[in-house]
Amino acid sequence: MHILVLGGSGRTGRLVIDEALKRGHKVTALVRDPEAIAAKDGLSLVKGSPLNSSDVENAFTPASSDPPSAVIVALASTRTSDNPWAATTSPPRLMADSNANVAASMKQHGARKLVTMQALGVGDSWPNLIFIMRWIVKGSNMGQAYADHNMVDKEVKESGLDYVLVRPTRLTEGESKPVKTFGNTGKGVGSAITRASVAQFLVDAVEQDTWNRSTPVISN
Repeated sequence: MHILVLGGSGRTGRLVIDEALKRGHKVTALVRDPEAIAAKDGLSLVKGSPLNSSDVENAFTPASSDPPSAVIVALASTRTSDNPWAATTSPPRLMADSNANVAASMKQHGARKLVTMQALGVGDSWPNLIFIMRWIVKGSNMGQAYADHNMVDKEVKESGLDYVLVRPTRLTEGESKPVKTFGNTGKGVGSAITRASVAQFLVDAVEQDTWNRSTPVISN
């Protein structure tokens, strides 16, 4: 399978690329700085921004005889630090506009599978986010990221594609561990999941139809 990855230079996106390559998939990554990612067999790097529709289209066209048949979006809104109150450095619709651009190109090239990383607390999983986190999201600059995620949730569901909107709980570092799913809303979900586990699940979601048109909440 040929997979296009958006957000491939991020902490989770790099693991997604490695996991997909390990499974024998061909990967194209659209990144702002190709030099930030080491060259690897099976990996093609395209310079550009997912906010630019022509850059997204370029990621589909260089290998027109074998365009990507699936897309994994591992983008995340950024702040000047991990502190929830740190200043935001991403536009308000970073993820929404990026997903919209990739959905348009997918339809143009006949690709059907879109797997997007979101977060516990998005959409109808909000009530199952612990109270202190809901308070932080409402009162800090994390609110912009959640508003963006919620726009993705609405717009991707209306795209007509075979989407999987993956909602991991709190991300941690560490090796891949067994992943549990907690329906679409996360009732009873655990407290954390490693980025490596999320990367594994994102590639699973591309390969399988189990979670098509759903919003699985995942945790270790």
